[in-house]
Order: sequence, then structure tokens, then C-alpha cells
Amino acid sequence: MTATQDSFLEVILCSSFDTCSPFEQELSSALPVIPFGTPHWLDSWSRTLGKKYGLDIVIAIGSLGDATVVILPLALERTAGIARLSFLGHQNGNQNTGVWDAEFYASVTSTQINAFLSEICRRAGADLVTLHNVPEVWQGRPHPLVLETATQSPSPIFVRSLPSDFEELFRETHGKSSRKSLLRKQRHLQAFSEYKVVKASTAEEIRNGLAAFLDQRAKRAATVGIPNAFGDPEGQEFLERLLGLRSSEAAPGDHSLDLWYLETGGAIRATYLCAERSGTIYTYSNSIAHDELLQYSPGIVLVKEIIAYACAAPHLDTIDLGLGEERYKTDWAEAVRLNDSLFAATWKGRLLGDLEKTKIRTKAAIRNSQTLWPLVRRLRKWRAEAGKRAQ
Repeated sequence: MTATQDSFLEVILCSSFDTCSPFEQELSSALPVIPFGTPHWLDSWSRTLGKKYGLDIVIAIGSLGDATVVILPLALERTAGIARLSFLGHQNGNQNTGVWDAEFYASVTSTQINAFLSEICRRAGADLVTLHNVPEVWQGRPHPLVLETATQSPSPIFVRSLPSDFEELFRETHGKSSRKSLLRKQRHLQAFSEYKVVKASTAEEIRNGLAAFLDQRAKRAATVGIPNAFGDPEGQEFLERLLGLRSSEAAPGDHSLDLWYLETGGAIRATYLCAERSGTIYTYSNSIAHDELLQYSPGIVLVKEIIAYACAAPHLDTIDLGLGEERYKTDWAEAVRLNDSLFAATWKGRLLGDLEKTKIRTKAAIRNSQTLWPLVRRLRKWRAEAGKRAQ
């Protein structure tokens, strides 16, 4: 199909995943769906972490003629008399793209997108649509949901195409001294008993790895004040669903995440939650043990081993190291800019949109400041230490 500026979309809104077919089945030639946008991921989030936000699910389906060409999984939030739509689950995802028919995506116009968003707002009774963390360029073109007034998101993602030869990548991304240092640390870890890097495949391995992940994240939050998104029962259930541990609600093997861990000296020293989808391995969330082996950087060694696996895997050609700048990410991959766009349908939406845009810009300025961001981290650590002393 070829999109033209006068071929506007028919819009249908669904209020639950039970009334909406699996996204890929709706489109005859769907582009890859990122892990954070699949029905399994979003349904798991809405039943767990999403409950505290008091959101209404709004799955917007756009069609041309009899063909579905775009699906936006959204959520409606009402605050102070203003109704706002945003990507469902964006609070705990890394990026958002929507689900697209390949031919329509290649040719869709800004006029069509604006009309589509306007009709979604009219039908949902929304004043504003906020589109967080949309890649500036995706699938070979500027993303159509990056609107003309878009603002740079506070944090980028880090992405790299992978060769089949890991050693080639290692030499390209790390100098000689960096390679020697990392390999030396790995040898120290290997010197302890039962060193192994595991991509968990059994329920027992997954549960052991998840227990280590949750424990290490909780201790890090208490020590350095970094917020722990999975520190409550809802967060744990969310991960259990994504890892396929809730067998009563998912078919055996039905999972959105894999759990990797590095074990040595009789304990799990680092973990990483990852997803493999459409040729890309996405790293999502990690943890490290703050113990006597921390000096040997088990988390960095685990990342190296995951990348080596991805290079050797014939079904993978790209790694996405996720949201937020960290030294280990910049060592391996390039920053990819994300954008936040605001579409106001009413005067109340424009008012909230102006406030939201200021908030986004301020957050981005702090996050990208070499002075302010380290200060924020120090303040978090001081607050965590003060909290521990008060107990």
C-alpha cells in the first residue's frame, strides 16, 4: 500500500489485550516489534507495576481500508482534570516505537500522523499525548512519531552492529591496555572455584539468578541510593512473568526475558536480564554483588561474555545495551538519540505540554551535565547512608 496525504486512517481503540489480537498477527508485513512493545511484556506490566498508576489501557489501531497499518499501545492517565495518553509501560521500558506495517511506515506522512493522534485523543477523551523515548531514526528513516516540536530525551540508548568475530570487535572497541586489564580481571574470577557464565535455561537456574538479582539490587539501592524499580512484590512478579516463571499464566517456555549470570567461588556475582528479538539482543537490567570480588568487575566481564555469545549466534547481528550512559556501554557501543514528543489536542493539553517540555529539558540538562549528574549521584548516596544511620 502507498500512503498519501489524503488517505487518513480509520481508528479503533481497544481497552484490553483480551480484545486485541497479537500485534504481529494484525499486520501482514510487520516491522520488528521491540521487546518493550510486545503484548506479553505490556500485559505483564499492566497487571503488576502498572497497577499503582491507575491507568486505563488504550490500544490504538490504525487502518487503511481493510488493512491494519499501525498499532500504538497507550495508557490514559487523569490528573487534576487533564487526561493524558502515553506509551503503555514506558515507566519501565527503554524505548518506544509502536508497531508498524513495513510499507506504510516507509511512506507515512506527518499529516497522517497528526490526524491519527488527533482522532485518538478525540475518541479517548484525551487532552495530550506524550511520546517518550522514541528513536530519532528507526528502520532506515526518521521515526514518524518524532514530531516537529520534539525534545531530546534525557538519556540515549547504546547500539552497535556485531561482527561474527568477537575478537575483531574487542580490538576495535578497546585499546591494548583495556583488553589486558579486562582479561586479567576475568582470569582472577576464573581462579576461584566453579567459575561459569550461564544463560539460565531451567526454572531452578532462573529462580536462583532472579533471587541474586533482587538481593543485589536491593543492597545497591540501600548503599548508593539508586532507585530499585523491582524492589516491591509487584516488581518481582513483573520479572517472574517476563522470565516465564508464572506457568499458570504462560505456556511453558513463554518468556520475554532471559537471565544471565556469572557465578564463581560458590556465589552469583553478577546478573543481566536480556531479550533476544528480531536479530537484536537487548540488555535490560543488571546487578552486581558488592563483595570481596567486586574489584574484579564481574558485571563488566559478564557483559563481555554476553557480547561474545551474541557475535557467535547466527540469529543475532546487533546489540542494544539499553538506556542511560555508563562507561561499559560507551566502551562497546555508540549512543543513539531518543526523543520525547508532545501532541496537544486541547488548551489544557497545551498548558500541560508546556510544563512537561520544561521538565524534560531540565532533566536532560542535569543528566548530560558533567557537574550536576555526578552531584545527583553523590546526593543519592548521602541520602541512602543517612537513612541507614537513622535505622
